[in-house]
Amino acid sequence: MKRGLGFTLIEVMVALVVFSVVSVALVKNTTTSLRQSGMIEDRTIAWWLAENEMTSLRMLPRSDDNYPNSGTSREVVEMKDASWDVETTVEATENDHVRRIVISVYRENQEDSKARLVGFLGRY
Repeated sequence: MKRGLGFTLIEVMVALVVFSVVSVALVKNTTTSLRQSGMIEDRTIAWWLAENEMTSLRMLPRSDDNYPNSGTSREVVEMKDASWDVETTVEATENDHVRRIVISVYRENQEDSKARLVGFLGRY
C-alpha cells in the first residue's frame, strides 16, 4: 500500500489545539504586561507631581506670610492627557517652626492614591 502524502485529520487537529493553547497564554501574558506598564506609568507621573508640589512649597520665600497653616488643600493638575488630584495636607509638629507636609496624588475619580510623599518644611 502506498501511503498518501500530507497530514491526517487527527494530526491537524492536534496541531491546532497546541497552537490555540500557546496563543491564549501569549495573549494573557501580553495583557498582563500592558496593564503593569500602565500602572508603572501612572505611579511615575504621580510621583513627579508630588515632587513638583513639594519643591514648589520649599521654593517659596521664607517668611511668616508664606509659612503654611495646618489644613488640607486640593488642586487638579493636567498631565499626559489626564487629570490628577494633588492633595496637600499640612500638619503641625512638636516644633512650632516645622510643618509636616503630606502630598497624595490621585488619578481623576479614583479613591486610592498613586503616590504619597511626606516631607517637612521649616519656617526659616
